Amino acid sequence: MRLRLRQPVAAQARLPAHGRGHRLYLSPGHTGRGIGSALLGGVLAGCAAAGARQIIAVIADTGSDASAALHRRFGFTQAGVLSGVGRKHGRWIDTVLMQKDLSPGE
Repeated sequence: MRLRLRQPVAAQARLPAHGRGHRLYLSPGHTGRGIGSALLGGVLAGCAAAGARQIIAVIADTGSDASAALHRRFGFTQAGVLSGVGRKHGRWIDTVLMQKDLSPGE
């Protein structure tokens, strides 16, 4: 699922062929417009329709809480933190793990 707003990719959501992780990307100039909510809502609907029980978010902790806050609004809870496992812009960063139960009535 991609959304173009008169520029190269403004936002995209991807689900891997196997597994229940997902990837969301928003260009910095496209935050705060509801685009992330629309993408994540579509991802969750697709996973639920496919019969997924759980969905996992792996979020790079770069100092901004925007991605974690978006996931919390959709009912994700923090499952853990992996310290210093990623490298971005020349520095080591943590990874926040979040998950959401998609099973109906459990």
